[in-house]
Amino acid sequence: MTMEVVDGVVHGRVRFGGAYEGPPGCVHGGFIAAVHDEILGMANSTNGQPGMTGTLTVVYRTPTPLRTELRLEARFERAEGRKQWCSSKLWAGDVLCNEAEGIFVTIGMSRFKEMVADRDGR
Repeated sequence: MTMEVVDGVVHGRVRFGGAYEGPPGCVHGGFIAAVHDEILGMANSTNGQPGMTGTLTVVYRTPTPLRTELRLEARFERAEGRKQWCSSKLWAGDVLCNEAEGIFVTIGMSRFKEMVADRDGR
């Protein structure tokens, strides 16, 4: 999956091969949820407040085809206290296959830096 931020909107591209198959010829819904979580996390970071996924809701509209270039868009929507809402959509061509909403809970910059240091063994 590749992602880039343009004017505050995260644009992503992904193509799933046969290893990601659920229903015949279609991407397994768990992998769809994973790419939404990833791009929503990037959208959440555009707000400048690191957070962790509190909830992830995916609405599956139509089967998502394998071996097809898929396009995603995600954006930061709003914040209330420590909660931050982001939304995303995934298309195959012009067909909206699924969409998601994530609620992220801020963890504070000092805690975020601690987590990075722990990961890097510092």
